[in-house]
Amino acid sequence: MGERKDRSKGVRVPRHGYAFVTVTARDANGFVHHFDEIEAPVGSLHEAIAVLQVNSTATQASHREAREA
Repeated sequence: MGERKDRSKGVRVPRHGYAFVTVTARDANGFVHHFDEIEAPVGSLHEAIAVLQVNSTATQASHREAREA
């Protein structure tokens, strides 16, 4: 049987088509940067992740290897 989840007061839910996002990044020196939670459109998240993947060093390295082969 399914479980019922009770939402307590104070639990925020994003609007339809939006998501809550928090970002944590570690730089080359090992410092960790935390960015506050924001409510962002899901489409923008998809685009931002795609840009990060295209510009990632792993992707660039694999493209370099493919060109050299």
